[in-house]
Amino acid sequence: MDDKRERVQVEFIFDETQNFEGCTLLNGWHGIGECGFISMSHLVDNLKAERIGFIITNNIPQFITIKNEKITFPFEIYRKDNLVVVLPIFEPIKSEHLAFTKTIVEWSVKEKFKQSILIGGLDRRLKDDNELKAIYTQAFKEKRPEVKIPVLDEGLYVTGPLAYMLMFYELNNFPTIAILPYAERSRPDPIAASVAVNAINEVLNIEINVQKLLEEAERIEKEIESLLQASKTRKDTSTDSDKGMFV
Repeated sequence: MDDKRERVQVEFIFDETQNFEGCTLLNGWHGIGECGFISMSHLVDNLKAERIGFIITNNIPQFITIKNEKITFPFEIYRKDNLVVVLPIFEPIKSEHLAFTKTIVEWSVKEKFKQSILIGGLDRRLKDDNELKAIYTQAFKEKRPEVKIPVLDEGLYVTGPLAYMLMFYELNNFPTIAILPYAERSRPDPIAASVAVNAINEVLNIEINVQKLLEEAERIEKEIESLLQASKTRKDTSTDSDKGMFV
Protein backbone atom coordinates (compact mmCIF):
# COMPACT_ATOMS: atom_id res chain seq x y z
CA MET A 1 0.00 0.00 0.00
CA ASP A 2 1.35 3.46 -0.90
CA ASP A 3 2.30 5.76 1.93
CA LYS A 4 0.47 8.97 1.10
CA ARG A 5 1.73 10.92 4.09
CA GLU A 6 3.62 14.09 3.23
CA ARG A 7 7.37 13.56 3.43
CA VAL A 8 9.00 16.09 5.70
CA GLN A 9 11.45 18.30 3.82
CA VAL A 10 14.22 20.04 5.77
CA GLU A 11 16.27 22.47 3.70
CA PHE A 12 19.39 24.44 4.65
CA ILE A 13 19.77 27.81 2.91
CA PHE A 14 23.03 29.76 3.21
CA ASP A 15 23.89 33.27 2.05
CA GLU A 16 27.21 31.97 0.72
CA THR A 17 29.26 28.78 0.66
CA GLN A 18 30.53 27.76 4.10
CA ASN A 19 33.34 25.50 5.28
CA PHE A 20 32.39 24.01 8.66
CA GLU A 21 35.26 21.55 9.08
CA GLY A 22 36.55 21.69 12.66
CA CYS A 23 33.69 23.91 13.89
CA THR A 24 31.63 23.42 17.06
CA LEU A 25 27.86 23.25 16.68
CA LEU A 26 25.76 24.80 19.47
CA ASN A 27 22.04 24.28 19.79
CA GLY A 28 19.33 24.79 22.41
CA TRP A 29 15.58 24.19 22.51
CA HIS A 30 12.50 25.53 24.26
CA GLY A 31 12.58 23.08 27.14
CA ILE A 32 12.40 23.53 30.90
CA GLY A 33 13.09 27.15 31.80
CA GLU A 34 13.67 27.96 28.12
CA CYS A 35 17.36 27.47 29.00
CA GLY A 36 18.40 26.31 25.55
CA PHE A 37 16.85 29.19 23.66
CA ILE A 38 17.90 31.87 26.15
CA SER A 39 21.52 30.69 26.30
CA MET A 40 21.81 30.41 22.50
CA SER A 41 20.29 33.87 22.00
CA HIS A 42 22.76 35.28 24.52
CA LEU A 43 25.67 33.63 22.73
CA VAL A 44 24.59 35.06 19.39
CA ASP A 45 24.23 38.57 20.82
CA ASN A 46 27.37 38.49 22.96
CA LEU A 47 29.58 37.07 20.21
CA LYS A 48 28.03 39.43 17.66
CA ALA A 49 27.66 36.36 15.49
CA GLU A 50 26.69 36.75 11.84
CA ARG A 51 23.50 35.19 10.53
CA ILE A 52 24.68 32.94 7.71
CA GLY A 53 21.62 30.87 6.90
CA PHE A 54 18.21 29.42 7.61
CA ILE A 55 16.41 26.11 7.92
CA ILE A 56 13.11 25.70 6.07
CA THR A 57 10.58 22.89 6.60
CA ASN A 58 7.19 21.94 5.17
CA ASN A 59 5.38 23.43 8.13
CA ILE A 60 7.68 26.23 9.16
CA PRO A 61 5.89 28.40 11.78
CA GLN A 62 4.06 31.29 10.15
CA PHE A 63 5.59 33.98 12.35
CA ILE A 64 8.29 36.57 11.74
CA THR A 65 9.42 39.61 13.64
CA ILE A 66 12.09 42.30 13.31
CA LYS A 67 15.46 42.40 15.07
CA ASN A 68 18.18 44.91 14.24
CA GLU A 69 15.93 46.07 11.37
CA LYS A 70 16.03 42.60 9.76
CA ILE A 71 13.33 39.97 9.37
CA THR A 72 13.88 37.05 11.72
CA PHE A 73 13.06 33.50 10.63
CA PRO A 74 11.80 30.71 12.91
CA PHE A 75 14.98 28.65 12.38
CA GLU A 76 18.24 30.57 11.93
CA ILE A 77 21.94 29.69 11.74
CA TYR A 78 24.65 32.01 13.10
CA ARG A 79 28.44 31.88 13.00
CA LYS A 80 31.37 33.50 14.76
CA ASP A 81 34.71 32.05 13.67
CA ASN A 82 34.52 28.32 14.43
CA LEU A 83 31.34 28.52 16.54
CA VAL A 84 28.06 27.81 14.74
CA VAL A 85 24.70 28.30 16.47
CA VAL A 86 21.50 26.67 15.24
CA LEU A 87 18.84 28.89 16.81
CA PRO A 88 15.22 27.67 16.71
CA ILE A 89 13.31 30.82 17.67
CA PHE A 90 10.22 28.62 17.48
CA GLU A 91 10.19 24.86 17.93
CA PRO A 92 9.21 22.76 14.89
CA ILE A 93 5.80 21.13 15.06
CA LYS A 94 5.91 17.77 16.80
CA SER A 95 5.45 15.75 13.61
CA GLU A 96 8.66 17.32 12.25
CA HIS A 97 10.86 16.79 15.32
CA LEU A 98 12.33 13.52 14.06
CA ALA A 99 13.19 14.69 10.54
CA PHE A 100 14.37 18.12 11.73
CA THR A 101 16.81 16.82 14.34
CA LYS A 102 18.01 13.89 12.25
CA THR A 103 18.79 16.24 9.38
CA ILE A 104 20.77 18.62 11.61
CA VAL A 105 22.81 15.73 12.98
CA GLU A 106 23.49 14.24 9.54
CA TRP A 107 24.40 17.68 8.18
CA SER A 108 26.88 18.40 11.01
CA VAL A 109 28.52 14.99 10.59
CA LYS A 110 28.73 15.36 6.80
CA GLU A 111 30.18 18.88 7.09
CA LYS A 112 32.90 17.55 9.44
CA PHE A 113 32.08 19.57 12.53
CA LYS A 114 34.43 18.84 15.41
CA GLN A 115 31.85 18.48 18.19
CA SER A 116 28.38 19.50 19.29
CA ILE A 117 27.16 21.21 22.47
CA LEU A 118 23.44 20.99 23.23
CA ILE A 119 21.56 22.85 25.98
CA GLY A 120 18.46 21.69 27.82
CA GLY A 121 17.07 22.01 31.34
CA LEU A 122 16.26 19.95 34.42
CA ASP A 123 13.36 20.51 36.79
CA ARG A 124 14.73 22.48 39.74
CA ARG A 125 12.59 20.40 42.11
CA LEU A 126 15.01 17.52 41.46
CA LYS A 127 18.11 19.57 42.29
CA ASP A 128 20.90 18.09 44.39
CA ASP A 129 24.17 19.74 45.41
CA ASN A 130 25.08 20.46 41.76
CA GLU A 131 23.92 23.37 39.61
CA LEU A 132 23.78 21.27 36.45
CA LYS A 133 24.24 17.81 34.98
CA ALA A 134 25.37 16.58 31.57
CA ILE A 135 24.89 13.74 29.10
CA TYR A 136 27.88 12.66 26.99
CA THR A 137 28.08 10.57 23.89
CA GLN A 138 30.75 7.91 24.11
CA ALA A 139 32.82 9.72 21.49
CA PHE A 140 32.80 12.93 23.56
CA LYS A 141 33.92 11.09 26.70
CA GLU A 142 36.80 9.55 24.78
CA LYS A 143 37.95 12.78 23.12
CA ARG A 144 37.25 15.22 25.97
CA PRO A 145 38.00 13.34 29.22
CA GLU A 146 38.98 16.62 30.91
CA VAL A 147 35.32 17.78 30.98
CA LYS A 148 34.01 16.77 34.41
CA ILE A 149 30.39 17.98 34.62
CA PRO A 150 28.41 15.41 36.67
CA VAL A 151 26.44 12.90 34.59
CA LEU A 152 22.63 12.91 34.63
CA ASP A 153 21.21 10.58 37.27
CA GLU A 154 19.93 7.21 36.15
CA GLY A 155 16.14 7.06 36.07
CA LEU A 156 15.72 10.63 34.77
CA TYR A 157 14.69 11.10 31.16
CA VAL A 158 15.33 13.61 28.39
CA THR A 159 12.50 14.11 25.91
CA GLY A 160 11.75 16.04 22.72
CA PRO A 161 14.20 17.27 20.06
CA LEU A 162 17.15 17.15 22.48
CA ALA A 163 16.60 13.43 23.04
CA TYR A 164 16.47 12.79 19.30
CA MET A 165 19.71 14.68 18.72
CA LEU A 166 21.52 12.76 21.44
CA MET A 167 20.28 9.48 19.94
CA PHE A 168 21.46 10.33 16.44
CA TYR A 169 24.81 11.73 17.56
CA GLU A 170 25.47 8.55 19.56
CA LEU A 171 24.54 6.42 16.54
CA ASN A 172 27.00 8.45 14.44
CA ASN A 173 29.77 8.12 17.04
CA PHE A 174 30.01 11.92 17.16
CA PRO A 175 31.42 13.92 20.11
CA THR A 176 28.44 15.59 21.81
CA ILE A 177 27.63 16.93 25.25
CA ALA A 178 24.20 18.01 26.48
CA ILE A 179 24.45 20.60 29.28
CA LEU A 180 21.45 20.53 31.62
CA PRO A 181 21.17 23.25 34.30
CA TYR A 182 18.44 23.01 36.93
CA ALA A 183 15.70 25.51 36.06
CA GLU A 184 12.23 26.67 36.97
CA ARG A 185 9.67 24.65 35.05
CA SER A 186 6.91 27.26 35.22
CA ARG A 187 8.70 30.23 33.63
CA PRO A 188 11.71 31.31 31.56
CA ASP A 189 14.82 31.11 33.72
CA PRO A 190 17.71 33.38 32.60
CA ILE A 191 19.68 32.53 35.75
CA ALA A 192 19.70 28.84 34.80
CA ALA A 193 20.66 29.86 31.26
CA SER A 194 23.64 31.74 32.71
CA VAL A 195 24.77 28.48 34.37
CA ALA A 196 24.62 26.84 30.94
CA VAL A 197 26.67 29.65 29.35
CA ASN A 198 29.31 29.35 32.07
CA ALA A 199 29.51 25.62 31.34
CA ILE A 200 29.97 26.39 27.63
CA ASN A 201 32.80 28.72 28.63
CA GLU A 202 34.41 25.85 30.50
CA VAL A 203 34.01 23.31 27.70
CA LEU A 204 35.27 25.66 24.98
CA ASN A 205 37.76 27.64 27.08
CA ILE A 206 36.16 30.94 26.11
CA GLU A 207 34.78 33.89 28.08
CA ILE A 208 31.18 34.82 27.37
CA ASN A 209 30.05 37.36 29.96
CA VAL A 210 26.77 36.40 31.67
CA GLN A 211 26.31 39.60 33.69
CA LYS A 212 24.07 41.18 31.07
CA LEU A 213 21.98 38.01 31.02
CA LEU A 214 21.42 38.32 34.77
CA GLU A 215 20.76 42.07 34.65
CA GLU A 216 18.17 41.71 31.90
CA ALA A 217 16.43 38.69 33.41
CA GLU A 218 13.05 40.44 33.69
CA ARG A 219 13.09 41.74 30.09
CA ILE A 220 14.17 38.34 28.78
CA GLU A 221 11.37 36.60 30.66
CA LYS A 222 8.81 38.96 29.11
CA GLU A 223 10.28 38.44 25.62
CA ILE A 224 10.16 34.66 25.96
CA GLU A 225 6.61 34.77 27.30
CA SER A 226 5.68 36.70 24.14
CA LEU A 227 7.21 33.97 21.97
CA LEU A 228 5.38 31.31 23.95
CA GLN A 229 2.12 33.18 23.47
CA ALA A 230 2.80 33.39 19.74
CA SER A 231 3.40 29.65 19.66
CA LYS A 232 0.17 29.02 21.57
CA THR A 233 -1.72 31.29 19.21
CA ARG A 234 -0.33 29.31 16.30
CA LYS A 235 -1.74 26.09 17.73
CA ASP A 236 -5.07 27.61 18.71
CA THR A 237 -5.62 29.12 15.25
CA SER A 238 -4.36 26.30 13.07
CA THR A 239 -7.75 26.18 11.34
CA ASP A 240 -8.20 29.94 11.16
CA SER A 241 -5.09 31.96 10.33
CA ASP A 242 -6.94 35.30 10.56
CA LYS A 243 -7.51 35.10 14.31
CA GLY A 244 -5.15 36.31 16.99
CA MET A 245 -3.12 39.39 17.80
CA PHE A 246 -0.33 38.90 15.27
CA VAL A 247 -0.03 40.40 11.77
